[in-house]
Amino acid sequence: MNKIQVGVLGATGMVGQRYIALLENHPWFEVTYVAASPRSAGKPYREAVENRWLIGADIPAGVAGLVVQDANDP
Repeated sequence: MNKIQVGVLGATGMVGQRYIALLENHPWFEVTYVAASPRSAGKPYREAVENRWLIGADIPAGVAGLVVQDANDP
């Protein structure tokens, strides 16, 4: 079964991090896009949240290398 590709807006904040953690091993969905504020845009997700990761587990490997997009871009 192919997973449905999903994106998380506000991915570097507390709620966005929680969504990413919940979707990490989901059988139907795969996070393929992350967006956040302009200050995080252009950075790999791991770098954007390295000092602000609030979830007890490690940053999911499948998301860590995604480049954060600017949530304000159309």
